[in-house]
Amino acid sequence: MQKALFHNDFTDIYVSTAAGGQPVFCYRTGMTVYEETFDKGRLVSAGWNTAGTPLDVLEGMPCRLDYDRFTRPWVFDVEVNGECVAYDWDYAGFAKQEETVPANGAKLLHGVVTLKNRRYPLTAYVHTVLSGSAVFTRCVTFANHSDAPMKLGGIVPMGGGLEIFYDWVNFVHGEGEKEKLYSLGYMENSHACAEGLFRWHDLSSGGTSFSGRFGADRHRYPMFMLKNAPLGRIWFAQLAFSGGYEFRFDLDADLSPNGISEGSGAAAKLSFQMALDAPAPQLVLAPGERFTTPEVYIGCVQGDLDDAVNMMHTHTRRAVFTHNEPKENVATVGAGIGPERAMTNEAIFHTIDTAAAVGAESCIVDAGWYCPAGEEGSAWWSRVGDWTPDPGKHADLFSAVRRRCLENGLKFGLWMECERMGRDTPVAKAHPDWYQTRRLRGADTTVIDMANPEAAAWVESEICRVIDTYGVELFRLDYNVDYTAYNCMTDRGGVAESSFLRYCNAVYAMFARLREKYPHVIFENCAGGGGRCDLGMARHFNHTWVTDYQIAPRSFAVTNGISMVLPPERIDRLVSGMNGHLRASLDFAVRAALFGKPTTNTYNPNGSAMNPQELAFVKRSFTLYKEFIRPYLTDGYVFHHTPELYEIHPKGRGIIERASKDGTKGIVGIFNLADVSDADDTVTVYPRGLDVGKTYEVTFDNTETKCAVSGFALVNEGLRVRLPASLTSELIVYKAV
Repeated sequence: MQKALFHNDFTDIYVSTAAGGQPVFCYRTGMTVYEETFDKGRLVSAGWNTAGTPLDVLEGMPCRLDYDRFTRPWVFDVEVNGECVAYDWDYAGFAKQEETVPANGAKLLHGVVTLKNRRYPLTAYVHTVLSGSAVFTRCVTFANHSDAPMKLGGIVPMGGGLEIFYDWVNFVHGEGEKEKLYSLGYMENSHACAEGLFRWHDLSSGGTSFSGRFGADRHRYPMFMLKNAPLGRIWFAQLAFSGGYEFRFDLDADLSPNGISEGSGAAAKLSFQMALDAPAPQLVLAPGERFTTPEVYIGCVQGDLDDAVNMMHTHTRRAVFTHNEPKENVATVGAGIGPERAMTNEAIFHTIDTAAAVGAESCIVDAGWYCPAGEEGSAWWSRVGDWTPDPGKHADLFSAVRRRCLENGLKFGLWMECERMGRDTPVAKAHPDWYQTRRLRGADTTVIDMANPEAAAWVESEICRVIDTYGVELFRLDYNVDYTAYNCMTDRGGVAESSFLRYCNAVYAMFARLREKYPHVIFENCAGGGGRCDLGMARHFNHTWVTDYQIAPRSFAVTNGISMVLPPERIDRLVSGMNGHLRASLDFAVRAALFGKPTTNTYNPNGSAMNPQELAFVKRSFTLYKEFIRPYLTDGYVFHHTPELYEIHPKGRGIIERASKDGTKGIVGIFNLADVSDADDTVTVYPRGLDVGKTYEVTFDNTETKCAVSGFALVNEGLRVRLPASLTSELIVYKAV
């Protein structure tokens, strides 16, 4: 990582005119340049570079992308009433303004290209927001200026040509190597308990796609990385949307014959589309209505995977996580009790006392607090929507629990799955019309239709009532649904609109309001684990529960992968509970959690003796987190020494590092995963987040051994670490002296 360039915060939007009279929009953010032009009724991609230089720096010889060689060069797409309108736009103007994020003081530059459609009275406002990182934000607002509704489908917030790689055969060994030109990286598995399993794939010539939350299960994070292997360029992007998506990539690297003469052309054309995925129409736009697509965050760097990762973290910290957060609410160490046990006051007190003993800062009462004693594990699912503590357990309405938390210096938290209501609850009997309408006939549902304003207003009022009535200082949201919840519809004047765009926007808007109303409440996002941890949802929460799987070695792989897309301080990772004790030793689980935001549970049944050595190790590790790691969390870097961990039971070794931005301190975790042989018990680790000109005190946590080592030696010679067996770990702590 070249820090002098990495810290470049320059932004500019430069508008010029091409030789043919077309307007050209040059977006410069940091050292990344992206250009678009309006030509022949289309807004099209005109190319990228990572050197900071506009593509027309030599005005007479601009080096823009030959976009007419692509079949779909346009940078956004939409169908109106089932008709393609991609070729039918008129340019209507451009405007830009500087903006400041109140929460963090970040300076943003916001440009808007206005286009009017020739076939329909529809306007598209193409928004681009620059933050000074290598990433920009893109979304499109559609406005219906007619007196009739418009059925919108085929919505693509971002797409177009990426590059044409001329003479590519001279960069590889031959035509048979064309599938080695580009590597596409994404989360391999779409199912629950397998979040974050990242893998690179060779990109085949022809079409390649992957999807989630409609065409596939809901636990695959909507992101991709796309690497030009011979030239070292990486594009990387995320879609901030909790509904269906499909990412499509088209590589044409076939050698093209030159007519009847000898010779061939070798130009690899690469394009992409980040499309929303749902049955048509995806949206019925009412007369006079405006609707903004989900945001895309996309960037390009000349570097490695972690350059891309840290650029994305820089952008999201500046321009996405923009709610005000009191300092004391940033990345607190959490604890909680779930429906795996009876939630009596005595059991909760035991959890609180244990949390205090290991240095936690909050304690949440999870699913089942509204159920009778002994029924938490069986009835928590069906009784959602009746958000009142069971009087047989909590006649004091949690006052004793809150008092116990206060006495131990902990914030008091409660869980709600506010978007569902059990069929037998009073609210369901009073308002059966509030349920989603599933397209699959006969599919039962307990999900409230948040696209229904009346139902959404009740949900928001219940959250406020629970926070206010029970003194909630930490609010955990859950969302346990099956795949049919993503294929629902709402009647819009006799048209069956696919309602998930409106559903998501209603949920996002609700939590934006709640964050403003309750700035000192910690909001935690969960969705049956990591089913809804995209940035569209996560941006409105202090932190996000990214999986329900806590068993080694996959538990480490989840942390490893999700920290590529969400900043580590936003990622909840559990030390105890959820059967995390079944494999590996305590140190493996505790240390893995240090590379996210640690959460703890209890370590012994209520009424049994605590193990003081066990709790002492957990407390010492949490103290390291709070005193050594947390001070640099919000602008620190993360380095993935072993990015590809995609097996259900990952094998080999996992290495991950967190470091301060100024290179003065960091930690490196070394984790033996499954099936590590005796012959492979030693590894040399080369820390990446330090300064070669400094000297460091290095601590090996297993033995608490300290030594002084120069940064030059650490970078060039590394540190030899011996781990004698599978599912063992070591933590290296370094700080400049």
